[in-house]
Amino acid sequence: MARIDQNKSDKRTTKYKRPYGRTLKIASNMAKVISISIFKGGTGKTTTAVTLSAALANLGKRVLLIDLDQQASATRHVGMDPEKENPNLFHVFMKQVPASLAVKETKFGFKIMPGNSLLAAIEESLEAGDENMLRNLIEGVKQDFDYVILDSPPGKAMLAINALSAADEVIIPLQAERPALDGVQDLLRFIQEIVWDKYNDNLKIRGILPTMFKKTTIHSSGVVKKAREIWGDKVFAVIIPETIVFPRAFDQGMPLTSLEPTHEAAVAYLELAKIL
Repeated sequence: MARIDQNKSDKRTTKYKRPYGRTLKIASNMAKVISISIFKGGTGKTTTAVTLSAALANLGKRVLLIDLDQQASATRHVGMDPEKENPNLFHVFMKQVPASLAVKETKFGFKIMPGNSLLAAIEESLEAGDENMLRNLIEGVKQDFDYVILDSPPGKAMLAINALSAADEVIIPLQAERPALDGVQDLLRFIQEIVWDKYNDNLKIRGILPTMFKKTTIHSSGVVKKAREIWGDKVFAVIIPETIVFPRAFDQGMPLTSLEPTHEAAVAYLELAKIL
C-alpha cells in the first residue's frame, strides 16, 4: 500500500498519507512501546524521553524508560551513575540476565533500564539479523508497564534500528532549526523504505514534536509552520520551548517536571502525556 505522494522536485516536501503504518494490535495488558527517535543528535531526544516518562508517571501510568545510548545520558538525567548500575542494558543484550533484573527504580515515579558505555561494544557486535533483538529481550517485562519509552541513540546504526523495530509508535523530535526538517524527512523515508518493509510493519508514526523552540525569533516559527505544511496534523500542537532549565534539570539529576513542575516546558510535556 502506498504511504506517500512523492514530490519529485523536492523530496523534503514528501507528504505522508495517514494512517502512518498499519493498525496497531496491542494486547490491553501489554505496554505500548514508544521510541523517541531521530538520527540527528542534539534535538532533545533524551530530554523528551526522560521528561515524558516523568509526565506519564505523574498521570498515574506505569512507565519503564530504556536508555539505549552508550552515552547513558538518560541514566545520568535521573541521577544515576551508569557505571555503577549493574546489571544494566548491556548485560541484557549479552543475555547474562533477563530484562526484569536490569529494571531499576527512580525517585520520580517511573523505572529505568540503565544504559552504559559498554553499549558501544554491543553496537559493534550486532550484525544483520539482529534488528529485532531488543523486541525479543523486553517482551517479558512489557506486561508490568503501561508504557515503555525508548531513548534511541543518534545515528543510523543497529541500536537505533532495534528501537524502531521494537516500538509500537515513534515520536520524532523536530529541533526548531531549518536543517532539522531534513533530519525528520530522512527518518520518515527510512521507516517507510526499510523498517516497514523489513522489521516492523506495524510501527505507527505517533507524531513530530517541535523542540528547542526559540520564541524570540521568527526562524523557529517558520520551521514549525513549514513542518505543518509538509506533515499536517502529524506535527503535535504541543511545542517544547528552548530554556536553560533543561540543562539545569540534567545537572540536578532529575526531570524538569520534578525540578520546576509549573514551568511552561514541564507543562508542555504534561500536555503531551495527556495526548498520548
